[in-house]
Amino acid sequence: MVRGIARLLLCVGVASCNGNEPSGDAGDGAGTAAATAGSSDDADGDSDGDGDGDGGAGGEVLGCPAGSECTLLLVSQTLDDRVEIFSPDEANAYRGAIDLDLKPNACEGCGLGDYDDGRLDEPFGIARAGGFVHVAVGHYPTRESGSMLSFPLSMFEASAVSSTLSVADYFSDDAFSSPVVANGLGELEPIFMTRVGSRLLLSTFNNDLLLGEDTWTGIGKLLVLDADDPAGVPGEIDLAAAGCAAAAKIIDLGDSKLAVACDGNEQVVLLDVPDLQTASLADVGNSATSMACPIPGTTMERRVRYLGSDGAGGFLVAEGPTPLTLTSGSRLWHFDGACQMQGLATLSGSGQLGEVVPFPADVPTWLVAAGGVLDPASRGVLVVQSSGGALEVCQTLPGFDAHWATDDGELEPFSLAVNAAGTRVAVGASPFQAPSDGPGYGKVLWGEIAGSDDPCTMTATVTDLTDGDAAPAVDPMDPSTFRRGPNVVELVEING
Repeated sequence: MVRGIARLLLCVGVASCNGNEPSGDAGDGAGTAAATAGSSDDADGDSDGDGDGDGGAGGEVLGCPAGSECTLLLVSQTLDDRVEIFSPDEANAYRGAIDLDLKPNACEGCGLGDYDDGRLDEPFGIARAGGFVHVAVGHYPTRESGSMLSFPLSMFEASAVSSTLSVADYFSDDAFSSPVVANGLGELEPIFMTRVGSRLLLSTFNNDLLLGEDTWTGIGKLLVLDADDPAGVPGEIDLAAAGCAAAAKIIDLGDSKLAVACDGNEQVVLLDVPDLQTASLADVGNSATSMACPIPGTTMERRVRYLGSDGAGGFLVAEGPTPLTLTSGSRLWHFDGACQMQGLATLSGSGQLGEVVPFPADVPTWLVAAGGVLDPASRGVLVVQSSGGALEVCQTLPGFDAHWATDDGELEPFSLAVNAAGTRVAVGASPFQAPSDGPGYGKVLWGEIAGSDDPCTMTATVTDLTDGDAAPAVDPMDPSTFRRGPNVVELVEING
């Protein structure tokens, strides 16, 4: 929804970003090498973070035939309160959707601009793991108290391709029906999710995204849940000792090491959690140690929200402008696991930076989603490499340029996912400022990569999975079809 998480990831502090959300009925609608590839940053390279061979579970919507392999793409359409599922290898790539509009807005005048904006839910972080699809729902049951919903794959075994699991199928009278598991986290903005082994990690912003950054002083929280038993009381890993205000993206660095982006005080916190997989949820944080890794020379009103592993215990972190500082340029920093700088790249003229994902190569390599609202030439999927103490953007991945334009304006790449082999990439692209009273024509793009042995010269053949042939087209009079914010894409590789 427009005053919710994904829009504010772009628009915090901009008065014109506030607005009302058009919503319909409850059915309206989130080593380098292969060791670190994939949108989940799992150390084992398992892009989905599942690895349990449950290919048949989920039937034709969320599974694949026994004995076969398939690729799924899970997309949180954050502003429009649904998760869409795609299978890019199939002729009909659109598998279906999960409607998450738990609090549909009341229509006043029944025009697209006549809706009460006080009801919010918004799916964001997502993972298919432990026999469930887990979704972080940032503003349910209230805007100050988010939850995690877990949908058993068995719920989808009898569902037809292209069908939607409606809210009415699992929720009524403010109560969830079994077998859906609703874990009321009771936290403010628990939105970023990463799966590490058998555990789900939820980093909690713990500040109000509707307010200016000068208010983001609350120390973020890192919650831990079991992927196969999501109903338990979450454990917590302390972020206060290292001072992580407004916790954002959390990644796995391998060997029990984690890194958390801290957007409120522009730094990264490094964690060592030896008992992450073995301790009870109540005790999981007892063995944790932490270290602050400040970004040199940065100031308030900069975004430090996304980072990606380098496969050797270090990471790349993106430091970029806010909507109020678009002309200030962006910087990419490469640090090792001891917080020693390994390289710096300055990007003049670039817009806001989105997701950072590792790409398998002989030297540390990443893909970075870069906006270009004031400088279209800087828009695209950047290929970044670190070698010999130098960090450089060696190219903008060809193949995507023709897809940024729509009849309704330009799109900005925001979310990314890469498969473990580095041969396929998914991109979620959305309007820079999503409309509050009309449709959004965001896209989910799928690229088949050629020449991945040299990331600096590789190319991508790109397909729009949401072009109206592969998936339901946007109908400007039907809010259940709007695509204003495909802000999380999760690539899942399944062995049936």
